Amino acid sequence: MSPPADNVPSWFQCDYPDCNAKYRRKEHLNRHLNHHKGKSNLACPYCESVLTRNDLLRRHIRTYHPQQEAPPSRKFKACGACHARKVRCEGVIPCNACQRRGVICVPAEDKNTSEQQIWIDDPHPLPSVPTVDGSVHNASRWIAHDYIDIYFDAFHPVWPFLHRSTFDFTKEPCVLVQSLVAIGLWVKGTQETRDASLRLHRKLCSAFYAQRDQWCISDSSPRYNTNTSWPITTFQSVLLNIILALFISGENSSMDLSMRCRLPDDRYELLVALVQTCRRRGIFSYPNMLLQQEDNAPLPLVYTNVEEIKRFGLALYKVCRLSASSTLNVGRNDLLTLADLSFCMPDSDELWNAPLGTEAAVLNKSDSSTVARDNGDPKNWISQASALLHDERVGFDWI
Repeated sequence: MSPPADNVPSWFQCDYPDCNAKYRRKEHLNRHLNHHKGKSNLACPYCESVLTRNDLLRRHIRTYHPQQEAPPSRKFKACGACHARKVRCEGVIPCNACQRRGVICVPAEDKNTSEQQIWIDDPHPLPSVPTVDGSVHNASRWIAHDYIDIYFDAFHPVWPFLHRSTFDFTKEPCVLVQSLVAIGLWVKGTQETRDASLRLHRKLCSAFYAQRDQWCISDSSPRYNTNTSWPITTFQSVLLNIILALFISGENSSMDLSMRCRLPDDRYELLVALVQTCRRRGIFSYPNMLLQQEDNAPLPLVYTNVEEIKRFGLALYKVCRLSASSTLNVGRNDLLTLADLSFCMPDSDELWNAPLGTEAAVLNKSDSSTVARDNGDPKNWISQASALLHDERVGFDWI
C-alpha cells in the first residue's frame, strides 16, 4: 500500500546565505553543504557514490565494483595537478585538492620514465609509434612532444587561442596537455592515431562529465563568488574536445540543413554547459578580464592573459556557429552570440606570435595603431556590432 500523499518527502533546501540549491535526497544536500563548510568528499570513479575516507572508498569499490581496480593509496601516485604543484594527493580521481581548487583531475604522467610521456590505460593500446628521429616507442606509452608539435604546426594556425610562446609542456595541467595530444593524434590522420585519439577523447570527456560540478556553473550551483579566478585551462580543454567532436561528427557526415555538424547529445550538452558557465562568470567582458589580473603583474603577462581569453571567446563563438544538436530541443540563444563578446577584436597576429619578451620591439618598429587596439572604448567591442547585424524580424540565420 502506497504512503499517503502527505508523507511524500519534500525538497531539502540549503539554508546557506544567498544559496537557493535544493535536493530530493538528504544525502545530496549534505554533500552540497560540505562545499560551503570547506569539507571534501571522495567520489567513486565508477558510480555516483560519495564517501568520506579512502578506506571506505576502497571497500566500496571492492564490494560494488569487484571487476574494477581500487584506487591506489597516496604513496603510489598523485594526480597530474597535484604532482605539478607538489602537494599531497590521496591518489583517487578526482582528488580532494582538485575538487577544492575547481579543476579537472586526471592521472599524472608516468614518473618512471626519463622523458615526459602520456599514459592511456587502454585494453587496446596504440601500436608502436615512430618519433621524429626514427626511434620507436612501444604500446600504450609514447612521447607526446611530436603530437603537440603537430597541434601547433597544423591546428594552431586555424584555432590560435593558446599562446604558443608561453606554453610549457612540462608545467601545463595534464588535462590540457592530453587534449592537445588528442588533437595532434587526430590531425596526424592514420587509422592507428585516430583510434588512439578517439579513446583519449572519450576518457577526457568522461572526466569533464564526472567533475562537471568543479568547473560548470548551473542553476543549482551555489552562489558564484566573483573574486574566484577563472579555470581558463579547463575551459580551453573542454573547447578542444568539443572541436574534436566536430571533427568526428564531420567524418560521419552528420550535418543538418543549416550545414552545421550534429553533435551527439552528451557533447552538445558539454558545449551548452561551457557557454552557460562562461556567461555567468562574465569572462567575455573586457573589464572583467582586467579584474582577473594581479595588480603587480607585468604588462606582457596581462596582455597575454587578456588576448588568450579574447581568442578563446572567438573560437567558442565559431564552434557554436558550427554546432547543432542531434535530438535536443535547445535554442540558439543557449549558445554564444555576438552580443556576448564585450571586447575588441584581438591584436595583430604579429604581436600575438612574437617570441616571449619581444612584444615591445614589435610595437616600436610598427605603427602601434596597426598592431594594438583601444580595448577600453566600448564602441570598439564586438558586441556593438550585434545591433547592426541582427534583426528579430529577419529570420535568416546567418551570423
